[in-house]
Amino acid sequence: MPFIPRPSLSRLRVARRRSPALQLVSGEHTWSICHPDPDDPIIVAGFGEAAMLATELIDLPVRHEVVVLLDERRRVTALLLDPPPEVGLLVGMVSLPGLETPFCQTMCIVFEPSVQGGPPSDADRRGYHALRRAHMAQGLLLLDVIVTDGDTVRSIAIGCDPDPVWFDEFDPGEVA
Repeated sequence: MPFIPRPSLSRLRVARRRSPALQLVSGEHTWSICHPDPDDPIIVAGFGEAAMLATELIDLPVRHEVVVLLDERRRVTALLLDPPPEVGLLVGMVSLPGLETPFCQTMCIVFEPSVQGGPPSDADRRGYHALRRAHMAQGLLLLDVIVTDGDTVRSIAIGCDPDPVWFDEFDPGEVA
């Protein structure tokens, strides 16, 4: 397999210093959409890149959650910072302003004050599988729900799924 350089996530530091691309208000809920630089894509080929992305995003203006939208090559097309629950759940069905790039995969990153080790709780398992089914019904692949406190990163998919996507061979140069 040919070597494919993967971009570092250091470019996210630049994004932290400026406001997100698009500020939105849904009812009384304020949230944002960020777009990565299309000339310097962020590729989430494996769990290592997903974990790095999660720890980098904690410095963005986010309170609880980021929904990451990815294309078929796992290039990040948009980051939804603290979207309303209905957007996070029905992301494949809602019309999002300023989001012209197609996506077919998602990943949720949840920020907690402290992340505990061990297997996921029954509530985490039920929530993960429900979200995964909801995304599949919309034609989307939920890669993972990652929980982080900025230091510790925990994959709910690895803890719940007997065959998580992270263990599959993936070549970002080929379309799945």
